[in-house]
Amino acid sequence: MNLIPIRSTLLVALALAGARPAAAAGATEADTAFFRHAAACVAALERDATTMAGRYQSGDRSVKPGLVKLTEQGFSFVGKAYLRGLRKEEADQLTAEARESQKGMSSAALQKLSTDCQAEGGKLYGQASALEQAVVSNRAKARVEKLLAKKS
Repeated sequence: MNLIPIRSTLLVALALAGARPAAAAGATEADTAFFRHAAACVAALERDATTMAGRYQSGDRSVKPGLVKLTEQGFSFVGKAYLRGLRKEEADQLTAEARESQKGMSSAALQKLSTDCQAEGGKLYGQASALEQAVVSNRAKARVEKLLAKKS
């Protein structure tokens, strides 16, 4: 699952909502660390979502609500990173690097990363404004529908 196609819609909606992110060039060390962490979480949650979508396609329809929630958690990282100044090109690069580094991780380490990212993504979602939550939820549902329709 690739969250990047939805990112543009989310970013436009957040911008229209009055969000004014800092310029990426002015990112602090804390911002840069968060960007790397967010990319690692997005990569881990994408991997989990792909697995869940496969289960859905194999007939396990009960996974769909969890897949939507997982996608919301991923979009929460995307939105937060955007608001802190991360832009598409750098986000794409960081996510690709995270995917590559996760290939060498053990199953246990990947599971821990996933669990931690899901918890943090849920927290980020809970801290978002009602408008931001609505945008994230709407786009997550649309992304899940598109993901599941592709494999039908």
